[in-house]
Amino acid sequence: MTEQEQAIPASSGAMPAGQQLRSAREGRGWSVEDVARQLKLSARQIVALEEERFTDLPGNLFIRGFVRNYARLLGLDSEPLLQYLAGVLPADVAKTPVSSVNVQVDQPVTIKTASRGPSATVIMALLGVFIGVGGVYWYLQQPGSPELDLPTIPTPAVVEASAASAVEAVASEASAVMPELVATPASAASAVVAMASKASSVASAASSVAVSGPELVIVTESDSWVQVVDASGNKVLSEIVRPGYERRVAVQPPLSIRVGNAPKTRLSLRGQAVDLAPFMKPGSDVVNMELK
Repeated sequence: MTEQEQAIPASSGAMPAGQQLRSAREGRGWSVEDVARQLKLSARQIVALEEERFTDLPGNLFIRGFVRNYARLLGLDSEPLLQYLAGVLPADVAKTPVSSVNVQVDQPVTIKTASRGPSATVIMALLGVFIGVGGVYWYLQQPGSPELDLPTIPTPAVVEASAASAVEAVASEASAVMPELVATPASAASAVVAMASKASSVASAASSVAVSGPELVIVTESDSWVQVVDASGNKVLSEIVRPGYERRVAVQPPLSIRVGNAPKTRLSLRGQAVDLAPFMKPGSDVVNMELK
Protein backbone atom coordinates (compact mmCIF):
# COMPACT_ATOMS: atom_id res chain seq x y z
CA MET A 1 0.00 0.00 0.00
CA THR A 2 1.41 3.44 -0.98
CA GLU A 3 1.81 6.45 1.31
CA GLN A 4 -1.12 8.16 -0.50
CA GLU A 5 -3.39 5.18 0.20
CA GLN A 6 -2.38 5.24 3.87
CA ALA A 7 -3.21 8.96 3.96
CA ILE A 8 -6.87 8.34 3.01
CA PRO A 9 -9.19 8.85 6.01
CA ALA A 10 -10.39 5.50 7.34
CA SER A 11 -13.95 6.78 7.60
CA SER A 12 -14.18 7.43 3.87
CA GLY A 13 -14.08 3.75 3.02
CA ALA A 14 -13.42 4.69 -0.62
CA MET A 15 -11.10 2.62 -2.76
CA PRO A 16 -8.13 4.70 -3.97
CA ALA A 17 -8.73 6.26 -7.39
CA GLY A 18 -5.61 4.70 -8.86
CA GLN A 19 -6.66 1.23 -7.71
CA GLN A 20 -10.15 1.71 -9.19
CA LEU A 21 -8.66 2.74 -12.54
CA ARG A 22 -6.23 -0.20 -12.57
CA SER A 23 -8.96 -2.70 -11.63
CA ALA A 24 -11.29 -1.39 -14.36
CA ARG A 25 -8.48 -1.55 -16.92
CA GLU A 26 -7.53 -5.10 -16.02
CA GLY A 27 -11.21 -6.07 -16.07
CA ARG A 28 -11.36 -4.99 -19.70
CA GLY A 29 -8.20 -6.91 -20.49
CA TRP A 30 -6.29 -3.77 -21.53
CA SER A 31 -2.58 -3.26 -21.04
CA VAL A 32 -1.00 -0.03 -19.87
CA GLU A 33 0.18 0.59 -23.43
CA ASP A 34 -3.38 0.19 -24.76
CA VAL A 35 -4.64 2.91 -22.44
CA ALA A 36 -1.62 5.18 -23.09
CA ARG A 37 -2.19 4.93 -26.84
CA GLN A 38 -5.88 5.86 -26.55
CA LEU A 39 -5.34 8.74 -24.11
CA LYS A 40 -2.26 10.01 -26.02
CA LEU A 41 -0.18 9.74 -22.84
CA SER A 42 2.98 7.84 -22.03
CA ALA A 43 2.88 4.45 -20.32
CA ARG A 44 4.91 6.00 -17.47
CA GLN A 45 2.14 8.54 -16.82
CA ILE A 46 -0.54 5.81 -16.77
CA VAL A 47 1.44 3.79 -14.22
CA ALA A 48 1.99 6.94 -12.11
CA LEU A 49 -1.80 7.56 -12.09
CA GLU A 50 -2.61 3.99 -11.05
CA GLU A 51 0.07 3.98 -8.32
CA GLU A 52 -0.89 7.54 -7.31
CA ARG A 53 2.67 8.79 -7.67
CA PHE A 54 1.43 12.31 -8.25
CA THR A 55 4.88 13.90 -7.94
CA ASP A 56 5.84 12.17 -11.23
CA LEU A 57 3.02 13.94 -13.08
CA PRO A 58 2.95 17.52 -14.50
CA GLY A 59 0.65 19.12 -11.89
CA ASN A 60 -2.63 18.87 -10.01
CA LEU A 61 -4.68 20.49 -12.76
CA PHE A 62 -3.38 17.97 -15.28
CA ILE A 63 -3.80 15.10 -12.82
CA ARG A 64 -7.51 15.81 -12.50
CA GLY A 65 -7.81 16.06 -16.27
CA PHE A 66 -5.98 12.75 -16.76
CA VAL A 67 -8.21 11.00 -14.19
CA ARG A 68 -11.36 12.44 -15.78
CA ASN A 69 -10.37 11.18 -19.26
CA TYR A 70 -9.16 7.84 -17.91
CA ALA A 71 -12.51 7.30 -16.11
CA ARG A 72 -14.49 8.19 -19.25
CA LEU A 73 -12.42 5.75 -21.29
CA LEU A 74 -13.19 2.95 -18.80
CA GLY A 75 -16.89 3.94 -18.41
CA LEU A 76 -16.48 5.01 -14.76
CA ASP A 77 -18.10 7.97 -13.00
CA SER A 78 -15.35 10.55 -12.65
CA GLU A 79 -16.92 12.64 -9.87
CA PRO A 80 -16.16 10.26 -6.97
CA LEU A 81 -12.60 9.94 -8.22
CA LEU A 82 -12.18 13.71 -8.38
CA GLN A 83 -13.58 14.05 -4.87
CA TYR A 84 -11.08 11.45 -3.73
CA LEU A 85 -8.26 13.47 -5.33
CA ALA A 86 -9.35 16.52 -3.35
CA GLY A 87 -8.31 14.71 -0.20
CA VAL A 88 -4.95 13.39 -1.37
CA LEU A 89 -3.58 16.15 -3.59
CA PRO A 90 -1.39 18.87 -2.00
CA ALA A 91 -3.25 21.15 0.43
CA ASP A 92 -2.82 24.32 -1.65
CA VAL A 93 -4.81 22.75 -4.46
CA ALA A 94 -7.22 20.68 -2.30
CA LYS A 95 -8.51 23.85 -0.61
CA THR A 96 -10.35 24.78 -3.80
CA PRO A 97 -13.53 22.71 -4.24
CA VAL A 98 -13.46 20.59 -7.35
CA SER A 99 -16.89 21.87 -8.41
CA SER A 100 -15.62 25.48 -8.56
CA VAL A 101 -12.81 24.63 -10.95
CA ASN A 102 -14.16 25.25 -14.43
CA VAL A 103 -11.80 22.93 -16.26
CA GLN A 104 -13.11 20.67 -19.00
CA VAL A 105 -10.51 18.38 -20.44
CA ASP A 106 -12.24 16.87 -23.44
CA GLN A 107 -9.10 15.96 -25.29
CA PRO A 108 -5.91 14.41 -23.97
CA VAL A 109 -3.35 17.01 -23.02
CA THR A 110 -0.02 16.60 -24.75
CA ILE A 111 2.93 18.51 -23.41
CA LYS A 112 5.57 19.27 -26.00
CA THR A 113 8.99 20.46 -25.08
CA ALA A 114 10.24 23.01 -27.55
CA SER A 115 13.55 22.01 -28.96
CA ARG A 116 16.14 24.65 -29.52
CA GLY A 117 16.84 24.95 -33.21
CA PRO A 118 19.84 26.48 -34.96
CA SER A 119 20.48 30.17 -34.39
CA ALA A 120 19.28 32.82 -36.82
CA THR A 121 22.89 33.58 -37.81
CA VAL A 122 23.53 29.99 -38.89
CA ILE A 123 20.25 29.89 -40.83
CA MET A 124 21.06 33.14 -42.68
CA ALA A 125 24.57 31.90 -43.51
CA LEU A 126 23.23 28.64 -44.95
CA LEU A 127 20.58 30.57 -46.88
CA GLY A 128 23.26 32.81 -48.36
CA VAL A 129 25.32 29.79 -49.46
CA PHE A 130 22.28 28.20 -51.13
CA ILE A 131 21.42 31.44 -52.95
CA GLY A 132 25.01 31.83 -54.16
CA VAL A 133 25.20 28.26 -55.48
CA GLY A 134 21.80 28.65 -57.12
CA GLY A 135 22.92 31.90 -58.81
CA VAL A 136 26.06 30.28 -60.24
CA TYR A 137 24.04 27.32 -61.50
CA TRP A 138 21.49 29.67 -63.11
CA TYR A 139 24.25 31.69 -64.83
CA LEU A 140 25.88 28.56 -66.27
CA GLN A 141 22.51 27.39 -67.62
CA GLN A 142 21.88 30.62 -69.57
CA PRO A 143 22.03 30.44 -73.39
CA GLY A 144 24.86 32.10 -75.25
CA SER A 145 24.78 35.84 -75.86
CA PRO A 146 23.01 37.01 -78.99
CA GLU A 147 25.10 37.56 -82.04
CA LEU A 148 25.94 41.07 -83.20
CA ASP A 149 25.72 41.53 -86.94
CA LEU A 150 27.94 44.35 -88.14
CA PRO A 151 27.75 45.71 -91.67
CA THR A 152 30.33 44.03 -93.84
CA ILE A 153 32.90 46.33 -95.42
CA PRO A 154 34.27 44.92 -98.69
CA THR A 155 37.88 44.71 -97.60
CA PRO A 156 39.05 42.76 -100.69
CA ALA A 157 37.71 45.54 -102.89
CA VAL A 158 39.82 48.08 -101.00
CA VAL A 159 42.86 45.87 -101.36
CA GLU A 160 42.27 45.46 -105.08
CA ALA A 161 41.82 49.22 -105.49
CA SER A 162 45.05 49.91 -103.62
CA ALA A 163 46.89 47.31 -105.64
CA ALA A 164 45.45 48.66 -108.90
CA SER A 165 46.53 52.20 -107.96
CA ALA A 166 50.02 50.98 -107.23
CA VAL A 167 50.19 49.11 -110.54
CA GLU A 168 48.99 52.20 -112.38
CA ALA A 169 51.73 54.22 -110.66
CA VAL A 170 54.33 51.69 -111.76
CA ALA A 171 52.97 51.74 -115.31
CA SER A 172 53.00 55.55 -115.35
CA GLU A 173 56.58 55.58 -114.15
CA ALA A 174 57.50 53.04 -116.83
CA SER A 175 55.96 55.27 -119.54
CA ALA A 176 57.90 58.23 -118.20
CA VAL A 177 61.23 56.48 -118.35
CA MET A 178 60.56 54.70 -121.66
CA PRO A 179 62.11 57.48 -123.79
CA GLU A 180 65.21 57.39 -121.60
CA LEU A 181 65.47 53.64 -122.14
CA VAL A 182 65.42 54.19 -125.88
CA ALA A 183 67.88 57.08 -125.71
CA THR A 184 70.33 55.47 -123.29
CA PRO A 185 70.32 51.66 -123.65
CA ALA A 186 73.02 51.41 -120.99
CA SER A 187 70.61 52.45 -118.22
CA ALA A 188 67.78 50.11 -119.37
CA ALA A 189 68.84 47.23 -117.07
CA SER A 190 68.90 49.33 -113.90
CA ALA A 191 65.51 50.94 -114.72
CA VAL A 192 63.86 47.57 -115.32
CA VAL A 193 65.26 46.21 -112.03
CA ALA A 194 63.92 49.24 -110.11
CA MET A 195 60.43 48.87 -111.60
CA ALA A 196 60.38 45.12 -110.90
CA SER A 197 61.36 45.73 -107.28
CA LYS A 198 58.57 48.29 -106.81
CA ALA A 199 56.00 45.97 -108.38
CA SER A 200 57.10 43.16 -106.03
CA SER A 201 56.68 45.48 -103.01
CA VAL A 202 53.18 46.41 -104.12
CA ALA A 203 52.24 42.74 -104.55
CA SER A 204 53.59 41.86 -101.07
CA ALA A 205 51.65 44.69 -99.44
CA ALA A 206 48.42 43.64 -101.15
CA SER A 207 48.99 40.00 -100.18
CA SER A 208 49.64 40.86 -96.51
CA VAL A 209 46.47 42.96 -96.27
CA ALA A 210 44.37 40.19 -97.84
CA VAL A 211 45.72 37.49 -95.52
CA SER A 212 45.66 39.45 -92.23
CA GLY A 213 41.95 40.21 -92.46
CA PRO A 214 40.06 42.92 -90.49
CA GLU A 215 41.56 44.43 -87.37
CA LEU A 216 40.03 44.31 -83.87
CA VAL A 217 41.06 47.29 -81.71
CA ILE A 218 40.82 47.09 -77.89
CA VAL A 219 41.22 50.10 -75.57
CA THR A 220 40.64 50.00 -71.78
CA GLU A 221 40.31 52.54 -68.97
CA SER A 222 41.42 50.02 -66.35
CA ASP A 223 42.80 46.48 -66.33
CA SER A 224 40.48 44.26 -68.37
CA TRP A 225 40.86 40.60 -69.30
CA VAL A 226 39.95 39.98 -72.95
CA GLN A 227 39.75 36.67 -74.82
CA VAL A 228 39.19 36.41 -78.59
CA VAL A 229 38.61 33.15 -80.49
CA ASP A 230 38.43 33.31 -84.31
CA ALA A 231 36.32 31.37 -86.82
CA SER A 232 38.77 28.45 -86.82
CA GLY A 233 38.59 28.07 -83.04
CA ASN A 234 42.05 29.57 -82.54
CA LYS A 235 42.55 31.70 -79.43
CA VAL A 236 44.12 34.77 -81.02
CA LEU A 237 44.12 36.79 -77.79
CA SER A 238 43.85 35.94 -74.09
CA GLU A 239 45.43 38.53 -71.83
CA ILE A 240 44.89 41.50 -69.50
CA VAL A 241 44.84 44.72 -71.51
CA ARG A 242 46.36 47.56 -69.48
CA PRO A 243 44.68 50.99 -69.37
CA GLY A 244 45.75 53.49 -71.99
CA TYR A 245 47.25 50.76 -74.16
CA GLU A 246 45.68 50.20 -77.59
CA ARG A 247 45.72 46.50 -78.50
CA ARG A 248 45.29 45.67 -82.19
CA VAL A 249 44.65 42.11 -83.40
CA ALA A 250 44.18 40.84 -86.96
CA VAL A 251 41.19 38.47 -86.89
CA GLN A 252 39.02 36.27 -89.07
CA PRO A 253 35.31 36.64 -88.12
CA PRO A 254 33.03 35.35 -86.83
CA LEU A 255 34.60 35.93 -83.41
CA SER A 256 33.76 34.67 -79.94
CA ILE A 257 34.71 37.42 -77.46
CA ARG A 258 34.74 37.44 -73.64
CA VAL A 259 35.45 40.69 -71.76
CA GLY A 260 36.07 40.67 -68.01
CA ASN A 261 35.66 44.41 -67.29
CA ALA A 262 33.14 45.47 -69.92
CA PRO A 263 32.20 48.95 -68.54
CA LYS A 264 35.86 50.01 -68.81
CA THR A 265 36.56 48.41 -72.23
CA ARG A 266 35.97 49.71 -75.77
CA LEU A 267 36.10 47.53 -78.89
CA SER A 268 36.04 48.40 -82.58
CA LEU A 269 36.03 46.12 -85.62
CA ARG A 270 36.67 47.33 -89.17
CA GLY A 271 36.82 50.85 -87.75
CA GLN A 272 33.31 50.63 -86.24
CA ALA A 273 32.75 50.83 -82.48
CA VAL A 274 31.08 47.83 -80.82
CA ASP A 275 28.52 48.64 -78.10
CA LEU A 276 29.00 46.24 -75.16
CA ALA A 277 26.12 47.59 -73.05
CA PRO A 278 23.36 45.33 -74.54
CA PHE A 279 25.37 42.24 -73.59
CA MET A 280 25.97 43.14 -69.93
CA LYS A 281 23.77 41.35 -67.40
CA PRO A 282 22.57 43.09 -64.20
CA GLY A 283 25.17 42.93 -61.46
CA SER A 284 27.89 41.53 -63.75
CA ASP A 285 30.78 43.20 -65.62
CA VAL A 286 31.47 40.11 -67.76
CA VAL A 287 30.32 40.07 -71.40
CA ASN A 288 30.12 37.05 -73.66
CA MET A 289 29.33 37.91 -77.28
CA GLU A 290 29.81 36.87 -80.86
CA LEU A 291 30.84 39.20 -83.68
CA LYS A 292 30.40 38.50 -87.36
